[in-house]
Amino acid sequence: MRSLRGTRVWSAVIAAVAITGLAAPATAAPAAETSCRDVSIPVTLAPGGPNAAHIAGTYCRPADPSPVLQILVPGATYDRTYWDFPGFGGRYSYVRHAARNGLATLAIDPIGVGKSSKPIGLQVSALSAAQAVHEVIGAARAGALGRTWDEVVLVGHSFGSLTSMLEVGTYHDVDGLLISGASHAPGPGGIATIVGAARPALDDPATAGQVPAGDLGYLSVPGARRAAFYAPADSDPWVVAADEATRTAGTVGILATIPVFIPATFDIAVPVLIANGSADNVFCAQGGGGSLTDCSSAAALYGSERPFFPRAKLDTYVLPGSGHSMNLALNGAEFFDRADHWVHSISTS
Repeated sequence: MRSLRGTRVWSAVIAAVAITGLAAPATAAPAAETSCRDVSIPVTLAPGGPNAAHIAGTYCRPADPSPVLQILVPGATYDRTYWDFPGFGGRYSYVRHAARNGLATLAIDPIGVGKSSKPIGLQVSALSAAQAVHEVIGAARAGALGRTWDEVVLVGHSFGSLTSMLEVGTYHDVDGLLISGASHAPGPGGIATIVGAARPALDDPATAGQVPAGDLGYLSVPGARRAAFYAPADSDPWVVAADEATRTAGTVGILATIPVFIPATFDIAVPVLIANGSADNVFCAQGGGGSLTDCSSAAALYGSERPFFPRAKLDTYVLPGSGHSMNLALNGAEFFDRADHWVHSISTS
């Protein structure tokens, strides 16, 4: 029988988990030999419906790339630039690091976020978010990016990881799944910080212009980043400030459907890497969030998550001292190195 432990925990915090991040403006190409361009991929909002919406993204391709394309999905209230955080000499850019190691990336704005289509907030569910990612994967395989990609790895952060787990367990259309900043048991302590800051995006001057006029189905979480997403000893105050200043709106329509990702992971049968920060307040016990997930070591994290991935070839990684937003930790490059090594292993296995 499938474990219900994660389902019970998620039910207790269903009204908050989706609100997990923010982002910053787009940046230039990660390296001189890498070409980057913005793309727009038509998607549907309902199975069998017309191409009435689109997903915006940034596609970066090294001159001689590995056969694997990474599709990068940010957490809720983040947009695609979580993966290519601007400034600071590119230190916090997953995209730039991947490009230097010969890996192509497509970083996307999820449905309802950034430059992607913004339907009514209540219309954006976990299911519709996963379906949109599925259509992006199909487009990449079919040549929509200028060449066909036969090997695709889906990479998520926070709610983007939950979306990715649901997508892979439902559609079985990728060659690997990298989960970062997520687990099956969120920490009520970290979640409480987010819930306490949540307000309609229309009431936050930083996000009011990002959402459809009059739509109360979009939320913002001003003032929560430092406590919820960062570990003081492993973060740069200037990065935290930049992150806070460029916060992005997220939707409330996903709230009632978050737990649907849990049974989906039992059907994932591709290689999976789960990477968390040891001080993650949102998803790990060691971060002080009260989670049932043990992120004290890779072995402990494996023990917490293995029951939910019975068919997958599971690997785990813990970034020492990092908070929830691993890409923006001072030692985030250590995670980038581990991710690149693992992604390359997908193409050679």
